Amino acid sequence: MKIKNLTYGLAAAFGLIGPALFLRNINLSDWGMLIVELGFALWLVSPFVLVALAVRSERISSIGALIATILAGLFGAWFYTELTFHFTTKSDAQDAIAMLFVAAYQHAIIILTLGLFSFVGWLQGRRK
Repeated sequence: MKIKNLTYGLAAAFGLIGPALFLRNINLSDWGMLIVELGFALWLVSPFVLVALAVRSERISSIGALIATILAGLFGAWFYTELTFHFTTKSDAQDAIAMLFVAAYQHAIIILTLGLFSFVGWLQGRRK
């Protein structure tokens, strides 16, 4: 299996975890909030759209994108399930805002990992 295809598949799988658990917890009977809720769901998918765009670019390492996807995906999967099912924590009013910050942390993980791999690749290319 190609690394790019594996990265796309993992990004799609990890990208669906956040919105699925987010939509599980909200009240969809209030039609006035539907646009906001869909916007939040798109925000939760956006880190993995970033990975898909990075993989599509030839300038980014495929291995780096795969590792960034795995790191951000596992972090998000653990955190989203913890916020939804409360295995080790108690439910409080900040769960909803914490779900939105998980995507920001995933963006940071992906950007830092891709930046590190790009820097290492640049250094290796310079040594040759």
